Amino acid sequence: MSDIVSPLLQWLNANPEWAGVATFVISAAESVAIIGTVVPGSVTMTAIGTLAGAGIIPLWATIIWAMLGAIVGDGISYWIGHYFKDRLRRAWPFKNNPGVLEKGEVFVHKYGVMSVFIGRFVGPVRALVPLVAGMLGMKPLQFTIANVTSAIGWAPAYMLPGILLGAASTELPPDIAIHVILVLFLIFLFIVLCFWTTYKLLQLINQQAEQILIRFWENLKKSRRFHLATVVLQHHNPKQYYGQLILAFYFLLTSLSFLALITYVKCVGPNHLLVNEVVFHLFRGLRQPTADNMMLGITLLGQKEVILPVVGALFFWLLITQRMRAAFHILALGIFAAGSIFVFKELTHTLRPWGIVNSPETYSMPSGHTTLATTIYMGIAFILATTLPLKRRWLIYVPATFLAFVISISRLYLGAHWFTDVLSAWLLSAAILMVVIISFRRQPEKPINLLSTSLVCGASLFLSYAFFYYHHIDQLRANYALLNWPMAEINLEEWWQKDDAIPASHVSLFGFPSQNINIQWAGNLKQIKATLLKSGWTTPPARDWISTLHRMTDIKSPEYLPMVSPQYLDKKPELILAKRPYGGKKLLVLRLWASNRTIHETQQPLWVGTIGSVPRSYSWLFRKPNECNVTPKMVFQPDKSTQWQWKIVTLPLSNHHTTINQKILLIREKK
Repeated sequence: MSDIVSPLLQWLNANPEWAGVATFVISAAESVAIIGTVVPGSVTMTAIGTLAGAGIIPLWATIIWAMLGAIVGDGISYWIGHYFKDRLRRAWPFKNNPGVLEKGEVFVHKYGVMSVFIGRFVGPVRALVPLVAGMLGMKPLQFTIANVTSAIGWAPAYMLPGILLGAASTELPPDIAIHVILVLFLIFLFIVLCFWTTYKLLQLINQQAEQILIRFWENLKKSRRFHLATVVLQHHNPKQYYGQLILAFYFLLTSLSFLALITYVKCVGPNHLLVNEVVFHLFRGLRQPTADNMMLGITLLGQKEVILPVVGALFFWLLITQRMRAAFHILALGIFAAGSIFVFKELTHTLRPWGIVNSPETYSMPSGHTTLATTIYMGIAFILATTLPLKRRWLIYVPATFLAFVISISRLYLGAHWFTDVLSAWLLSAAILMVVIISFRRQPEKPINLLSTSLVCGASLFLSYAFFYYHHIDQLRANYALLNWPMAEINLEEWWQKDDAIPASHVSLFGFPSQNINIQWAGNLKQIKATLLKSGWTTPPARDWISTLHRMTDIKSPEYLPMVSPQYLDKKPELILAKRPYGGKKLLVLRLWASNRTIHETQQPLWVGTIGSVPRSYSWLFRKPNECNVTPKMVFQPDKSTQWQWKIVTLPLSNHHTTINQKILLIREKK
């Protein structure tokens, strides 16, 4: 195969102006039936991607030519099948190998129009599926849509490994570039293996569980005490041999989990749970004005004044269209969700987290927005999906699940709820949904009109959202504004003489404590930076994709800072400098944050920070960070000409229920 690819690459290297034509021809030939089986398209496209990544041939033009070639190649195969139909069975090479077409027909019958999209990424059937789709009479418009959309994803996906390798080769030594690509490829294979293993495991469990459930259902029917359960859990479809027993089991599981969770949180307190603290500080550190506006817009989709009118509009629409059972089940979703929120909030009396200007007046657990959004959006999705075949219902379930999920995340991001509030809301919503679904499936229901019902849902949601947004958005922006840590004013001499420890003694990474504070500096930040730059400290290079690859792939290199900086009081450092002491390989990094204390004499913040060595690999995430015994010489030249006065103090700091003695360097201006 290298005998074919290598000369092509050499020719393209010498004639880059022909790259587009060559890419088009190769991707088209690779997609044409019969021809595609002998053309090494995958390897060649990856090799062309390497040239594009290295800048030898234009990147985006090459990708576009690859997309066009894939569209044309599949189109040729489709129209060949569309024209010749069953005559293909008597033509070479299918006459001598009838099993080839049979495999393609099974694939197309199984996945329908999606077979064109899926087949594009599956090697053995890639060039065959369009031919069979045309032979079996798939509509041209359906095929074209699937053909174009799959080609848009196929070309970048097949060229991406080569693009990364080519780009890395221009920035990294060859051995490191190969290491990067190999690690990324292994990570990708590991993810695919996990998904495949999970899928096969679920298949095996389903096969074994089905026989057990059938026997258990038959025993329930014969039981004098529990036969009533089979009446309650009956399914309108007689092929459902064990009724809705699985849903009933999951209802019990989620209900018990919900009750156990709220009981535990009530006893312990939400602010004493590590997961709550970690998630709370993580999202506080991520907040930015642009993201605040986006998340506030998302969270309104779960507002009761927005979502409950949708339930009302859909209820009346289903009544008008004489879908009584569907209408009352939609109404039940709204009543159960809103009622359970009120009841459990009053039972738990869980206080909300601090951190926003004006928290909602209601209690925190469970999250009302999350409960309403998950219950109602997923419930409506279930009602709408009943009109579609099983293999297409994901088209409704996926958007509804995504919408409910991002609304849940918005509550955590805005600081309105603890993580356990959102988790309990998911469990409560799941329990409510299962009750409603069990009831709905007990009797057959005529399919509702998907288009008109979707329009009613969309229009009512748009109107209620627009009305509430217009009247309340300004107040909500003010309410959800980030509340900073309380500030305290201290006297310079008092801080210097009493060795007063600051409230937060460590910095955090992803919400977890990561490194102890080992330097406090009172002074003007510009003067501090100037002193450090004169003492050999330098501004580290901006993080780019090369440094990111170094850390992700665990390359042993001290040249790059970690991808993510730790935070102090949920803020990023205001000054980051790096230094190589005595010209060695070790790289020191100094980070300074403004503390929540100001110096009375200067009205400037007291700067706190960390000094430590940068780990040589990204595995620092999984081990204790390198602590450093800081000295004045490490920071600046402590001679008579310096404007700074320093001393080292030892303070007792709490760390994981133990107390350690931490050395801290204090620096201030000389009198």
